[in-house]
Amino acid sequence: MSTVFDFLKNDFTNLYMKNVLEHKAVNKAIAFCDNDDLNLIYTGMFSEVNNGKGITDDLELYLVSYLIQKNKNIKGFGRASAYVLEDQTTFIGFDIKTVDNEIWSQQNLFSVDEESKVIGVEGDYKESSDKNVICPLVTSYFEKIDFPEDTLKYLDNLYEQIKPNLQITQIK
Repeated sequence: MSTVFDFLKNDFTNLYMKNVLEHKAVNKAIAFCDNDDLNLIYTGMFSEVNNGKGITDDLELYLVSYLIQKNKNIKGFGRASAYVLEDQTTFIGFDIKTVDNEIWSQQNLFSVDEESKVIGVEGDYKESSDKNVICPLVTSYFEKIDFPEDTLKYLDNLYEQIKPNLQITQIK
């Protein structure tokens, strides 16, 4: 396993769960790593920079492909998102993929209070990629997309708006 894969699998998941407990909310996040840094994007801010719309599946794939084309040193991506099953079980789904096609997924259960604020996240994961498939969107990460000029211009502008909000953590 690569250093980036290990970092995403261990440190990214722990950092994200710490942020969830600090903010008492599960916000979808996308993380990308080179050999030195983890860059974390919380997608809740996309409605502010995407004409009032959040991040769609297509936009997520476009953004990931754009980031890879912009930074050839990207070695891996992590994704975290909240899910609620029909039986009301709530979990954070973590999905990780590296440029070397190392993949991982895990589900950490979380609980909320009567105001829907997160009050706990289980450190041990309930399920992992040994039993669950990775998110279909993440399996498409690292597939090159040829962007038309207007889409590339849109993504350049979007990235410039996102860049000041990146949370950057050095890989140990």
